[in-house]
Amino acid sequence: MATMLLSTHGTNGDVLPFVRIGRELAERGHEVTVLTHAWFADRIAAAGLRHLPIDTAEGYDRHLDDARRYMLDPLKDPDGVLRLYRRNGLFELLAEEVRMIEAHYRPGETVVVARHTSGIAALMAAELHGVPVALASVTPHQYVSLPVLADLFRRVLGEGYDEVYRTFGLRPVRDWAAYLNNAPVQLALWPEWFDAAGQPAPAGVVRCGFVLGDTAEGPVPDWAEPPVLITGGTGQVLHDRFYEVAAAACRRIGRRALLVNRHPAFQPESLPDGVEWVPSAPFASFMPRVAAVVHHGGIGTLARALASSTPQVLLAHGVDRPDNAERLDRAGVAEWLPVSHWDEERTAALLARSLADDGYHERVAPLAADAASEDGVRVAADHAEALIGADEILRRPVPRERLARLTPEQKVRLAALARARRDG
Repeated sequence: MATMLLSTHGTNGDVLPFVRIGRELAERGHEVTVLTHAWFADRIAAAGLRHLPIDTAEGYDRHLDDARRYMLDPLKDPDGVLRLYRRNGLFELLAEEVRMIEAHYRPGETVVVARHTSGIAALMAAELHGVPVALASVTPHQYVSLPVLADLFRRVLGEGYDEVYRTFGLRPVRDWAAYLNNAPVQLALWPEWFDAAGQPAPAGVVRCGFVLGDTAEGPVPDWAEPPVLITGGTGQVLHDRFYEVAAAACRRIGRRALLVNRHPAFQPESLPDGVEWVPSAPFASFMPRVAAVVHHGGIGTLARALASSTPQVLLAHGVDRPDNAERLDRAGVAEWLPVSHWDEERTAALLARSLADDGYHERVAPLAADAASEDGVRVAADHAEALIGADEILRRPVPRERLARLTPEQKVRLAALARARRDG
């Protein structure tokens, strides 16, 4: 039996897949502890896992509120990201997470599975003690956006990160893109077809398949006509007009809708007739019973909809959502609109077309079977288990090694940049 530490930050789509992987590892006989937000205590306990909270429930809600303010479009206000970190003590939290991992590390018996880009504490522990680490990405965007994120870490957040690294006797990070891709095992929690529908993950990344974290089930109302489900996920990083446009589109085509949103302050005060609001719902039970889903493009929601063969309309804006939407669109299994095209008429037209698509279920069937399978969970757990006893101090890649890891396309872009600088 090994000690498995699972570390992740974010909302349901970021946390629940790790809980599901943790449950699989626990069923294989390992001792599993999840390091994440206090708000997920009940879900972790229901999975039979130990929980190390990294904050309080109140602190998590404050973080979500600040994330809405500063993270919807961080490129417009990069200094806002620094305010988010300072206001929520995220640099101090990083140091505390390193200490948590150190306290639970047993040489030869411990593995950390951490969320890519937020798993910095795990990488630090690997540098300090040789803790085996697997980084798991929940969306392709975590790789697509890495050059921009790395620049943000260096230019905006660098001073705060440097201070934490020096506290542990580590030299500051200068090449964040290389550092965040330095873990020997990297897991992509999406399937091959989804990866191929956009910019693929780097070579060597294991495409596990979707991991459905929202496994909680519950009673389903006896609807006379299946409603349209509207959801913007469990976070607050959402465009102000999302719920308004989605609800108006349902009213326009005369379809009843169930709006699920645990943050009612961010929806219209008065919803149209025929649109019912509830703060939460068991999507594992509800999704197969609704007529269609209008959602924000979150990875957890789209994977559950695929597994349920439920038609999808995505109003995708911010972070990973447009990239997710484009991948589904290219695969022919969803309709979507960028925020510049959001209005009642266009959304209603896409929704009506999705509801009338008689060929949808046949078209989505192979992808639905893939999404509904447990393969992704098993593959991720297999790779975590393979790291047991693989303790080794993590060394940062030297420049020559980093160049060797570049794809041919990246090498062409790098050469072009070098020429531009030389000629300029």
